[in-house]
Amino acid sequence: MVPVATETDCQTCHATGGIAADDPAIPWSALPDLEKQSKINILLLHDDTEGTDLASNQPVLCAQCHYSKALDLSGTGPSGDQVGHSTFSAVMHGYHGGLTEDGSPVFPPNGTVGQNCYQCHPGQQTQCQRGAMKTGGMDCFDCHGNMTAVGGAREPWVDLPNCQSCHTGDAVSHLSGAGMVPDPSGIRLVQAYLTGDTAATPIFAANKRFAENNGALYRHSKGHSGIACEACHGSTHAVWPNADAAANDNVAAKLLQGHDGTIIECTTCHASGSLSRTVEGPHGLHNVNDTRWADGGHEDFYENDEAHCKACHGTALTGTVLSRTAAARSFEVEDEPVSFTKGEAVSCDKCHDMP
Repeated sequence: MVPVATETDCQTCHATGGIAADDPAIPWSALPDLEKQSKINILLLHDDTEGTDLASNQPVLCAQCHYSKALDLSGTGPSGDQVGHSTFSAVMHGYHGGLTEDGSPVFPPNGTVGQNCYQCHPGQQTQCQRGAMKTGGMDCFDCHGNMTAVGGAREPWVDLPNCQSCHTGDAVSHLSGAGMVPDPSGIRLVQAYLTGDTAATPIFAANKRFAENNGALYRHSKGHSGIACEACHGSTHAVWPNADAAANDNVAAKLLQGHDGTIIECTTCHASGSLSRTVEGPHGLHNVNDTRWADGGHEDFYENDEAHCKACHGTALTGTVLSRTAAARSFEVEDEPVSFTKGEAVSCDKCHDMP
């Protein structure tokens, strides 16, 4: 969740004399507190442009007229003065996203997150976006689109990007083609919508290996044995791991499994050796860090279903981003020691000849 925060810097534009409070025909606020001054000026500007009388009827909650699903805890939908008015998200993103000053956009469509999103959403200090997506180089625009897209024909807090929009499948079956922006692996995308789509409509994958539950957001979805996706992957804007090794985000994973990142060790929940050899783990995963699997225990699985193995280890079985080790590993395979470094893509010929 990315709410509006106390980091909101309305005074950049709405302080008296700023570009949104410089009309000499309006009696702008002279309060010494710039934050309060800016809020009064917003009411005065609204009164002037919309014919309201908000400045004389304080306190004013914007959501009284502009419905916000984030404040509708009962889920009843728009009511009273909200009926017939655009949502709070639509008026904020849509209106501000289209503003110009001297012919140039106030919030440049190709500007930085700091120039756009972080003017209202927490980020400069709070750093809401700090997980694996940020480490991978993605920012708000890559998932949500620009401000006019967010303020377009969407249902706020419902019509949001999906995991499957970028994680469109595996090494055997994934989306590619015109308008899609792949990462270096070619398996994943780094933009959740097609280039050129001004509405930034989320991509839906045919291969649902990494998809949320049908009709549900990531934060409400459940996977392996009914466990919440967030329980293993972390929260939406702080997906594990955090690149800062000392970050609090990494503490849970380290305590549970001994290293940071997605909860991937079977022994986090299952007693060591209690599971039979299987490919029924999360997202079709096999036993992790299990000598029984590594030392000849997977041969029959490959013989029975090559595609299942190739989904993560690649069509050439030389390893992919989906087969990278989450921590350093050491096994004995056919009486010979085999070691993997953290992040190494596991290939068949690391331990034996290619099948």
